[in-house]
Amino acid sequence: MISNSKVVDAASTLRLSAYSHRTEDRPMGGSRIVGAGRAGGLFRGLTRGMIVSGWVAGGVMLAAIAGGGLLGGCSSFTADFAALTEDLMPPTPSEAAVMMMDQYDAEKRRRGTSLIANSPFGGADPYVKFYADRLNPDHPDRETNPIVIATLIRALARHGQPPHALTIATYLTHESIQVRWEAAKGLQRLHNPAVTGAICAVVLSEAQPADVRVEAADALGQYPEDRSFQALVAALSARELMLNRIAAQSLATLTGQDFGEDARAWLRWYNNNPAPFAGKREYLYPTYQRDDTLLEKVAFWSRKTWETPQQPAGLRPSEHKSTYGDADNRSGGSGG
Repeated sequence: MISNSKVVDAASTLRLSAYSHRTEDRPMGGSRIVGAGRAGGLFRGLTRGMIVSGWVAGGVMLAAIAGGGLLGGCSSFTADFAALTEDLMPPTPSEAAVMMMDQYDAEKRRRGTSLIANSPFGGADPYVKFYADRLNPDHPDRETNPIVIATLIRALARHGQPPHALTIATYLTHESIQVRWEAAKGLQRLHNPAVTGAICAVVLSEAQPADVRVEAADALGQYPEDRSFQALVAALSARELMLNRIAAQSLATLTGQDFGEDARAWLRWYNNNPAPFAGKREYLYPTYQRDDTLLEKVAFWSRKTWETPQQPAGLRPSEHKSTYGDADNRSGGSGG
């Protein structure tokens, strides 16, 4: 069991290398902090100025939207503006560590876990062990809230190692669809042949939602085995077009061939080929990207960095870290 003091102390210690040479708490995302001493004071002054400017700009833009008769978009604008102000004044690492262990408030646990997992030091050993312990059904402090479980799975998939795939695979049959979806997606990032059977079962199960089956079909693209091939060919006959497309994509990755969504052609080629996986291609897990929102474009000082597809842990060189923060994340996570 990880004590609260250990995780909080880890946050206090790790931020020294993640941010700058100063020892005070810093906002999440240390790349926005400049220097120390006078530079730090200058940054705080600039931050206050940006916050005030943000409120003024927000008021002007909101008035323009209302005056233009676009009140239907105010809810999304309000959400964007709230996200902007939160980005300017996020919790410190120590505060986030305390939040993710709040036994009374699931939303605080979710947000704290998300903040830590997305920080440059979120893959350090104490945190990876925390994610894994909270997902362990036999651990006394295991998580029971589905939303928090989904967040923990995402964190462990991002920072974990191949053995953690076994933990995540147990959630493929969870009662919550969101948890199942996150588990299937998380297994795209951790390579462990021991979970191939569980992933195949999801792809073949018509009781599973299409979204979950799609993510599982993508994950099978890293396992050149007969059962993977057979499950993907079966998925070509499913009613869901997206599942058909992803299954065909994974088959192409496994074999280096391209017969589209023609199940008969795939089977004919497979049965006549003694080494069907000899031409397999490199599997890269998919990543999410989107265009900047209006306020993200205005907040030029707070640009987001999107990760790029790469091989799962267990297939890529062990010294290569996650694309979330290759430049900043110097600690590889293990444990559990």
